[in-house]
Amino acid sequence: MNPIQSLEEVTRHVYPNHEIPHLWAHQSQDEARNSTGSFYFNGPTIYSYGSHFPIARHVTNERGERAVLFTTAHHSVTTSGHCSAVARAIPPNVPVFRVPHLLDSWGNLPNHADNVESYIRRISELLGKAKRARVNRDWHQREGLGLRQQLQGYAAFFNLSDVAVPDSDELDALQSWIAAHEEEERERREEAARLAEQERRREQADRILRFYAGDPDANYIPGVSPMLRVVGDEVQTSLGARFPVSHARLGLALVRKVRESGQEYVRNGHTIHLGNYVIDRIETDGTVHVGCHVVKWGEIERITPQLVCPLQTRA
Repeated sequence: MNPIQSLEEVTRHVYPNHEIPHLWAHQSQDEARNSTGSFYFNGPTIYSYGSHFPIARHVTNERGERAVLFTTAHHSVTTSGHCSAVARAIPPNVPVFRVPHLLDSWGNLPNHADNVESYIRRISELLGKAKRARVNRDWHQREGLGLRQQLQGYAAFFNLSDVAVPDSDELDALQSWIAAHEEEERERREEAARLAEQERRREQADRILRFYAGDPDANYIPGVSPMLRVVGDEVQTSLGARFPVSHARLGLALVRKVRESGQEYVRNGHTIHLGNYVIDRIETDGTVHVGCHVVKWGEIERITPQLVCPLQTRA
C-alpha cells in the first residue's frame, strides 16, 4: 500500500478555540468543539454556549449557491469574541447575511418574513438616526444603504420575489452620489484602506515574530502567505490549522516528488490527509493547496530540517 494513502483518518472532535471557526467555515468535518463545550458546531451551524445561541449557519439555495446567515443578536464579551473569530474565518467570496433568525425550532431555515422585517426595521432606524445626527449622518446613511443592498442580496439568494425593498430618497440620493463620484469614493476607500493597512502591518509584524517564536497566543495571522512552525509533534499554520509531523513527512515526500517530476498533483479521488485536512493540489514549484491554505515551497523548505530530523529541538 502506498504509505501516503494510508494516513490515519480518525476524526478528532476536541480542538482549541481558534481552530473551531476554521473547521466550521470550510466544513472540514461534521462537528467539533472546544474542551469545555462552550464553542462548537454541528453540521452547518456554529454555536456559543449552547444551542440557544447559534452564531452562524451555512446555507445553500436552489441554484446550489452558498451563503452564510450570521446572527444580529446581542451577546456577552466572551460570545462576542467567538462571533469575531467566526466572522474572520468565513471565506471572502461567500455572501454573508446578518439576520436575527438562522433556523427555526426544528433546525430548518427560518421564516424569511421575520428576517426581511428585521432588515426593513434596521434600515428605518438608521435613517432616523441619520436625520437626527449632527456629525455621523453620512455614516448612518452608508450603513443603511449597505443593509438595503444586503436585503436585496438576501431576496435574490432565496428567490423571494415578493420582498418590497424600502424606498428612501436619502438612500437613493446617496447611491446616485456614490455612482456619480466613483473616483472620489475610490480615493476615500483607498485612503481608509491605506491607514488601516499601516496599522494592520504593525500588528502583523509583531504577531509573525511571536508565531515563529512559538507563542501559543500568536496562532492566527490572516493577510499573509500561510506560515508554518513545528511545535512538539505537530505542524501548526498561521491560519489556525494543525496536523501531525508524521503526516507532514509523508506530504513532504509527495511535494518533493512533484518538484522532481515536474508534473502537478491534483486531487483525483485519492485523499492525502494532513490531519483532518486534505491536499487539493501541489504545483510544480512545490506550492501546496489545502482548502484556504496556499503554502509556498519556501515555507515548507524552512521547516524541512525539523521534519527530517525528528530529534532536533523544536519550539
